[in-house]
Amino acid sequence: LQIYIHYDLHDGAEVCAKLSSASANRKDGGCPNDCTEEHDDEPDEFSYTCNFEHLPPLILTCLLPKSYPSKDPPYFNVTVKWMDGHNVSQLCEMLDTIWAELPGQEVVYQWVEWIRSSSLSHLMFDGKITLGSDCPTHKGDNRAISRSLSLESVIPSMLNYSSKKHYEAFLENLHTCRICLNQSKGSNFVRLPCQHLFCVKCMETLCRMHVKEGTVFHLVCPETKCNASIPPYLLKRLLREEEFERWDRLALEKALDSMSDVVYCPKCAIGCLEDEDNNAQCPKCSFIFCSFCKDPRHPGKQCITAEQKLQRKQASGRMTEWEMVKEMLSIKKLYRDAILCPKCKVPISRTEGCNKIVRQLWSVPVLPLWQGHNWI
Repeated sequence: LQIYIHYDLHDGAEVCAKLSSASANRKDGGCPNDCTEEHDDEPDEFSYTCNFEHLPPLILTCLLPKSYPSKDPPYFNVTVKWMDGHNVSQLCEMLDTIWAELPGQEVVYQWVEWIRSSSLSHLMFDGKITLGSDCPTHKGDNRAISRSLSLESVIPSMLNYSSKKHYEAFLENLHTCRICLNQSKGSNFVRLPCQHLFCVKCMETLCRMHVKEGTVFHLVCPETKCNASIPPYLLKRLLREEEFERWDRLALEKALDSMSDVVYCPKCAIGCLEDEDNNAQCPKCSFIFCSFCKDPRHPGKQCITAEQKLQRKQASGRMTEWEMVKEMLSIKKLYRDAILCPKCKVPISRTEGCNKIVRQLWSVPVLPLWQGHNWI
């Protein structure tokens, strides 16, 4: 039978891996991210110290002979692929000692309990585990199967195992959502990069609300005084496919609107870069236009006013008098909804904030217009 024995590390364990300069300078070498590098007194030795919450298990393999337990002990071997050979040999010797103290009795259970609770302290591993030479050459007990790979391979493997076990424990433990205050298993929670936890239902509701309202820049951690952004990979998990596509589109639009040199083509509505002369060329239709009035480029000439534009359209028969009135009313409403930007000192929309499009509309003067018997 094979028994996997997991160590209970309530306070964690510190592992110090000692390497020689020859192994530390290998091409594929290097200290893992969770390690700190120290130099020993010996100039050709280095030590990497890592903290672990979980250690890979010890594997006890037993074969019970017909004469067990009355006469012979179990045949066994001990496998610890991260431990040095002489330490694993000491464990084998201790198992022999336990059998000698309990002759004729079933000892497998006692072996397992001793390994689980006392083996690390027996090896003087209380609080700190030291892994020695990078190229183990120990020839000890044949029943001891120890580390055969270099520490540069073993340490990352141990870190991956510890991280995996930590995540499994998180999924099974109960946590409290800071929004709805309900308790649930970690599998029903989302952990943000800032390490704050919220239940999936609350985060889905929050993200969908902001995407629906278009306030995509408010997609940040709900924790008080935390403004960490919710990353795209989490949004993809929390939003439906069409909602995620809308978020992607809105985020791009908001980013472009925040750039002072980006304007939109009046024909294709494609973002274009404005040059120093306030002109831009559409990359799609190649239309070159003035970024202020959106008319074709007119070097050396001033932009025509809104009234002149409307009069031209009316004269050409493309706009009726009533359509002209409605157009002027909409521009007048823009005046009413505008305030001065405290930074730029230019009129801006109360709802949309300071952006170039609103400033361009404001720069066009509006004249009173006769409708029926009144000036508007």
